[in-house]
This record gives sequence, structure tokens and C-alpha cells, in this order.
Amino acid sequence: MTSKMLLEQYMAERHALGFSLKTDEGCIKRFLRNFAEPDDGVLSFTKEYVLKHIGNRLNVQTNTILRDVSAINGFLDFAIRKGYTAYKIPSKSLPKENRNFRAYIFTDDEIERMLIVADYVPFTEQNPARKYQLPVMFRILFNCGLRTSELLNLRMCDVDLKENVFTILDTKFHKNRLVPFSDSVSVALTQYLERFPSESPDSLIFPSSSPRGNGGRYGNSWLQTQFRQLLRMAGIPYNGPGKGPRLHDIRHTFAVHCLNNWVLSGEDLTAALPVLSRYLGHNGLTGTQKYLQLTAQMYPDIVAKLETQFGGLIPQMEVSDENI
Repeated sequence: MTSKMLLEQYMAERHALGFSLKTDEGCIKRFLRNFAEPDDGVLSFTKEYVLKHIGNRLNVQTNTILRDVSAINGFLDFAIRKGYTAYKIPSKSLPKENRNFRAYIFTDDEIERMLIVADYVPFTEQNPARKYQLPVMFRILFNCGLRTSELLNLRMCDVDLKENVFTILDTKFHKNRLVPFSDSVSVALTQYLERFPSESPDSLIFPSSSPRGNGGRYGNSWLQTQFRQLLRMAGIPYNGPGKGPRLHDIRHTFAVHCLNNWVLSGEDLTAALPVLSRYLGHNGLTGTQKYLQLTAQMYPDIVAKLETQFGGLIPQMEVSDENI
């Protein structure tokens, strides 16, 4: 028995039970990347190995570590049921979940400044395409509210420039959806693709020229670095890890601005929330409802209106999931 075979058995069992766990599978594969396969096939996941290979990635939030531990503990529990030796992380040793998450919501002025400086990113010999990619990438993020992984995975066959629509496939909750984009995104994207025409329909729209790229794909850490540089160029203070602004706050900003505009225009949020939920690719309305609270925090002058008309929709807890 190899660890790969054991993982295949575990995932087959989970799928048979009705779970769709692509994220968990990726997490467990990272956990097993450096595992030394025993010659006799008797697997043993020692305490030393487990502790060394959980939560060892850079710049990882507490809630992400907790999610990873949950996925890996599930796999290790399966290994134990199969008769192998495995050390499971005890819950009492885990860091406390971050329940004080507060999103940074960019103002219209800050968004404009970010896009202006993106247009003036300097040319570099190491990555000639970067100068032309960043203005388009950040226009898509601010205008469409995509997750960064969705942006980086966009292929030519996923974009329809006639209808101004992206097709987002197999995302975080394994949902497919259509995401319309504005004329400003269309113009920027068209100009970019004229300069860098694709090789095939399956080609990434924003390929990495770095030899370290993941199959020609930029990593989230690369985009995070570009984001920090744009913040500095735009004169927007960065307050440190966990305090933001963070790259994912662009998605929060998109959703909050949508809700704010709807509230001010008198839209029925009971009908609009499902639309926003589908647009963002949420797994139900719970995550989308949290944006009502963020909207109230960002625009206190509409709190009374929100409470009067939609108070039952606003969650009272602190927003704790940075990945909504």
C-alpha cells in the first residue's frame, strides 16, 4: 500500500458518501508531498511528520490552518481505520478560530487610484507581460468580484468578448457560473489579447513567464505581492498581516458596493441576495448575508434603513470567514 493509493481509497469513500472535496484533496496531497513510502507498504504517519507538515505554509491565516487540519485529520482517521499508525492533531492544541475578521472596503477614490497606478506599472525584463497584465487583472477583480484563483485560472475558452461574459468553472464550492463584465473590462481585455494572442482555446489568459510558475500559472502569492506594490504606489497604507488591506478585500468591496447601491436605490434585498449569491459563487445565502453586516459597517448612514427593511436578514455575529 502507498500513501497515494490510501488517498484514492479515502476520496472514493468520501465521494460515495456524497461529499465533493476537491479542496481537501489538494490539502492532503500537499501534506503527503514529502512522505517517504515504506518498503514493506506498512504506512505510518508519525507525530514528527504530521506536526512538520501541517500549517507550514507562509502567510497562512488561522482559519486556513484549521481547515487544513480538519481535512488531514479526516484522512489520518481513515488510515487508522485501515489498520495503519497515524498521529492526529488534538483539537485542544489548535489555534483559536479568528472571529474578529473585519474586511477593508475600498472607497471609489481608492479603487480609481489603484487602477491608475496599475496602468503605470514599470516594465521589467524578467516578466515583460506583467506591465500589460496587471491593469487588466485588477480591473477584472474590482469589476467582477472574482476570487483570485478564478482569475488566475481563466482560459481563452472561458471568455466571450461578444457578450462580455466570463464562464467560471468548478470553483471553490464546485459550482459553474456566468459572470458578466463591464465595457471598461472588455476594452482593456481586448487590447491586452491583441498584444498577447493566445496559442489555443485552453491557454491561460494571464500566463506566467516565470520558470517557477505552476504549469505556466501565477500563484496567489505572486498576485498578493503585486497587490501590495499597487497599494504602496497608490498611497494606501498596509497595516500588516491579518489587518489588511488584503487582496481578498477586493471581492468584499465588490459585494458591499453592490449591496449599498441596491439599498440606496430601493431594491428588494430578499430578491437581490440570491442573485448576488449566485454571481459570487456562494454555497447558499449565509456567506452573502454577511455582506449586509459589512455594508452597515462601511455605510453607517444606511444602518437605519437596513434594519427597518431587512433587519431579519442581517447576521448579528462577527464576520469570521475571510473566504466568502
